[in-house]
Amino acid sequence: MQKASSEGQCDEEQPVCGACSVRGDECVFPRPCSPHVQTRRRHPHPNLETLSHSATYPVMLPGVNADRIHPLNFNIPPRRPSNPDGESKSCLNMQDLNLLKHYILHTSKSLSLNTRKTLAWERVIPDLATKNAFLMHLLLALAGLDMMTLESSDSFRGTEPQINDSPSFIGSINSRSLASDEIELEALVEHHQKGLQGLQETLAAAGDQDAEALLAGSMLVVAFAFASLGIKTLDPSSQTLWHSPTPNSNSDIPQIHWLRLVRGVGSIVQQSWDTLKLSRLRPLLLYHNANDDWKLLGPEPTFENRLLAKGLSESLLDFALGARRAILRLRECLSSQQPASSVHGDIPSSESTSQLSPETNATPQPDSIYAAQDQTIDVVEQMYMRTIYVLMLPQIEFPSDRAMQAEIEDAAVSSWPYLVPETFISSLDLNNSPDISTGLSFAILAHLYLLIALLDELWYLGGRFRMEINKINTVVARFGSPELSELMVWPVRVVSLQTKIQ
Repeated sequence: MQKASSEGQCDEEQPVCGACSVRGDECVFPRPCSPHVQTRRRHPHPNLETLSHSATYPVMLPGVNADRIHPLNFNIPPRRPSNPDGESKSCLNMQDLNLLKHYILHTSKSLSLNTRKTLAWERVIPDLATKNAFLMHLLLALAGLDMMTLESSDSFRGTEPQINDSPSFIGSINSRSLASDEIELEALVEHHQKGLQGLQETLAAAGDQDAEALLAGSMLVVAFAFASLGIKTLDPSSQTLWHSPTPNSNSDIPQIHWLRLVRGVGSIVQQSWDTLKLSRLRPLLLYHNANDDWKLLGPEPTFENRLLAKGLSESLLDFALGARRAILRLRECLSSQQPASSVHGDIPSSESTSQLSPETNATPQPDSIYAAQDQTIDVVEQMYMRTIYVLMLPQIEFPSDRAMQAEIEDAAVSSWPYLVPETFISSLDLNNSPDISTGLSFAILAHLYLLIALLDELWYLGGRFRMEINKINTVVARFGSPELSELMVWPVRVVSLQTKIQ
């Protein structure tokens, strides 16, 4: 092998060695074309070679003329295989990670119109979920429901969704999204059921340290209950329209099972109220417009012109101008159905009707139903007048529809399921010899649903309750009562105005 002259030591670098390069001579060191010649490249940093474990293999990036890339060696022994066959399997559930990503990037940002409440959904609840497995299950279930809704509506966050309330559209949600993604639906339901089980177990042994997690769990359950109204596959209700030509179909039946689910988690907040008011989730408990300031309002003619000047959308304006009249008509209809025993002062007290359980009140008596309906109309009035009041409040700038809906949300209008008597919910049973009082209960329910339908900027509320109001209209029409049908004209008109502006 020929070496370089004494002016420099040959370093065997290719294609020109260092010594020849300095002198400017032609390098005659053998080329690596011969299979018998082995070359060695001098690493610029020899000490790095000592950091590599003998079991690591360098990686050459294709198409890149560079040094080989050596993995870092941390001198950590390899993990023992978890499966008996010794094969390495990934412990990452990619579907769950995708759901978590969707919740953080999309779902959490669309659960409230209030900035501080949104931050609690977006930051605090995911943080709590990393420490409480049942919360993570509930969070992933809600994210999955949101993804199914997005897929079925062929739109994404930030676009203008076209909501269609027709039965054919609702059927397409199930056939196109759920039936084709059966595994995903099963995973969603499994997450929700595991989350509910964990919530119940934590509640049974709860202390003040669990207050935040329990509140977060209850809020996720409530959001899931509201959102599930848009997917009939998740409806466990067995009600059917009486005398229906297709008795096995319940697509036209309003879903009421969610009411008891929502009411069942209300006690979670009550038992830790003092602790929660000081927690990171306190924005979810604070509703600045949830008060009785509406009692300062005068008669309707004094504020009609002020409402007309607010620039409200057609649906909000129609609601504000027709709410008082709607309450009056509900009371007139209830008075016309007053049971004979109630005339003699036998109406049960508010406490007795509100505390009845589904088991003890499976078949409520007429006077109990009358009292419960009367109390529920009081709830309707309270929530309606709160809404009118916030719509009339002066704004710093010209109000947008979204800003006005944020004010309505801050009046806690979606809290009415906690306020209505259990007897009222029991009176909504269509399988138990429905009569005219059942029809009135559904008409009152439609007026409560209208409050939530106004919040159509929130994906899990508005559009779903528009569909439910139209279903209730179908049910009420089956009773053949012109008085009941007349009660439904106004709420149906308000939600139809929402559909027109989509």
